[in-house]
Amino acid sequence: MTIPSIPLAITNAPDEMEIVLRRVERERRARKQAELLLEHKSMELYEANQRLQAHAAELERIVHERTRALEHALSVMDEALRAKGEFLAVVSHEIRTPMNGVLGMTQLLLMTELTEEQCSYAETIRSSGEILLALINDILDLSKLESGKVTLDTRPVDVRAVVGEVTQLMSGQAQQKKLVLKHSVAAEVPQWLRGDATRLKQIFLNLVGNAIKFTHRGSVRIDVASIEQGNWLQCSVKDTGIGIPPDRVGKLFEKFSQVDSSISRRYGGTGLGLAICKRLAEGMGGTIGVESKHYGGSTFTFRIPAMPAAAPQENQSTRSLTRPTLADLRILLVEDNAVNQMLAMSMLRKLGASADLAQDGQECVDKVSTGEYHLVLMDIQMPRMDGVAATRAIRQLSGIRQPRIVALTANAMDSDRQACLDAGMEDFLSKPFQVSDLQDRLETAASLVKVKG
Repeated sequence: MTIPSIPLAITNAPDEMEIVLRRVERERRARKQAELLLEHKSMELYEANQRLQAHAAELERIVHERTRALEHALSVMDEALRAKGEFLAVVSHEIRTPMNGVLGMTQLLLMTELTEEQCSYAETIRSSGEILLALINDILDLSKLESGKVTLDTRPVDVRAVVGEVTQLMSGQAQQKKLVLKHSVAAEVPQWLRGDATRLKQIFLNLVGNAIKFTHRGSVRIDVASIEQGNWLQCSVKDTGIGIPPDRVGKLFEKFSQVDSSISRRYGGTGLGLAICKRLAEGMGGTIGVESKHYGGSTFTFRIPAMPAAAPQENQSTRSLTRPTLADLRILLVEDNAVNQMLAMSMLRKLGASADLAQDGQECVDKVSTGEYHLVLMDIQMPRMDGVAATRAIRQLSGIRQPRIVALTANAMDSDRQACLDAGMEDFLSKPFQVSDLQDRLETAASLVKVKG
C-alpha cells in the first residue's frame, strides 16, 4: 500500500504566518510612530499658531498705538497750522490797518501841490510802505501755500494780456535803471488758456522784479512759447545781471534763501519770492528752474500745462450806456477807525464822490433800511455787529433797493474774501488800497445804477 505525500505549502504554513505577523507588527509600529510624529507635529503647529496669533495681536496693538500717535501728531500739526494761520491773520490785520493810513495819506499827499523836495520825501514814504506791504503779502502767501489753503482758478486766461500787463507794470523800474525790458509771445501760443491769471502774473512779477533788481546794465526779456506739441506753456525770464554762483543755485527756491548774506543788505528782499514761485508753479502742475552763470546773467524758466480755453463771454449790457458821474452815487461808508474814516472820505472827495458814515454794522443796517444807498463800503471788524453779519441782515431786508456791497477791510486771507462773498457782498478790497482801486469800484457801481435804474 502506497502512502500519499503531504503538499509542501502545508508544510511551510507556519513560516509564512510568522512572516505575515512580523509584517503586521512592523506596520503597527510604523503606524504608531506616524501617529506619534503626527501628534508631535500637530503640537508644534498648534504652538506656532499660538505664537503667531500672539505676535499678530502684538502687531495689532503696536499698529493701533502708532495710528493713535500719528492721529494725535496730525491733530497737533493741524492745530499748529490753524493757530499759525490765525496769528498771521491777526498780525496782518493789525499791520494793514495803520499801513492803510500811511500809504493812503501818502497817496493823497502826492495828489497835492508839492515842492520837488517834498515830493521826493513823500515818494520815499510810499515806496518804503509798499516794500513793507509786499513783505506782509509774501509771508501770507507762503503760509497759505504751505497749508494747502490756496485754490487756483481754472478760468480762461489771455496769456498775451498777462505778459503785456507785467511788462507795463515793471517798465518804470526798468527805466529807472536804464534797462531794456522786452517781451515776446510765440505765434503758436493760444490766446486763451485755462488757468489762474492772478497767480500766473504773480510768478512773472516775482521773476521780472528779481531780474531787474540784480541787473545793472543791459536787458530783461520775457519769452513765452508752446512746446511738446502744444501740451506745455514754457515761460522764461532772461537777464544780463550778476548771475548766481553754481554752488548756490540749488538753494534758490528755498524759503528765506539768498545767494549770500550780503544780498539782503545790498538789494533788500526776504528770499520768499522764488519759494512762492516754486509752489505756485508746482500747484499748477508744472516745474520751475534756472540756468545761470556767475556775472553772466540768469534765465528762470517755468513750465505749466497748456489747456486751451474758449474766450469768455463779455457782458455787453453796459457798453452802450453813458457812464454816470460818481457824484450820482449814494454811498455809505461803514468804518469804526477814525484814521480810516478820514482817509476814505478824503479819497472819495478827490474822486468827486461823497458818502455818509456809519460807525458799526448795526448803524449801517439801520441806514440802509431806508433804501437810499447805491453802494456800501463795508469794514469787517467792528463793534456791536461786524460787516459780515451786517451784510446778511441787509440781504434779508425786503421792500428796499438792495445796494452793492464792497468789503473794505484789512482782512486779507482767502477765507475772509470767501466769507464776505458768501454773506452777499459783490466785491472785496483789502487795505491798504490804491485810489485807482477804489475808483474802479465806484465806476462799476455807478454803471450798475444806470443799468438798474
